[in-house]
Amino acid sequence: MTLSPSDISAIRAAERSLAQAFESPDLTAWVDSYTDDAIFVGPGAAAVQGRAALLEVAPHITISSMEIDVESTLGAGDLAATYGRGSWVTGPKGSDAPIVRRRFLMVWRRDLDGAWRIAREMLNEDL
Repeated sequence: MTLSPSDISAIRAAERSLAQAFESPDLTAWVDSYTDDAIFVGPGAAAVQGRAALLEVAPHITISSMEIDVESTLGAGDLAATYGRGSWVTGPKGSDAPIVRRRFLMVWRRDLDGAWRIAREMLNEDL
């Protein structure tokens, strides 16, 4: 069983929601895009495990103008994986802060409420 077109559309919507959440005045808004047991690994950094840990680091992260470009999506049932590239400004919108470019692999899981959330994410430098 592969992902349905509506599942893929819902994952694309969840990606857009994640990007928009970084523009929210609520500095922790983006954390809702992750499962309770999520694991996030960025380049050269220790893994952040669980939503509680993400909530702790969230106030120290300022990201704007995020763009997510998915190159591949696969999955079945309540699990999906996406591979692609992302970029964002490491500061408030309109600032002269540097732009970061990363490759990503995200594992999405449909939660009990029906929402697709990131269960695992790994970022790598995009040279």
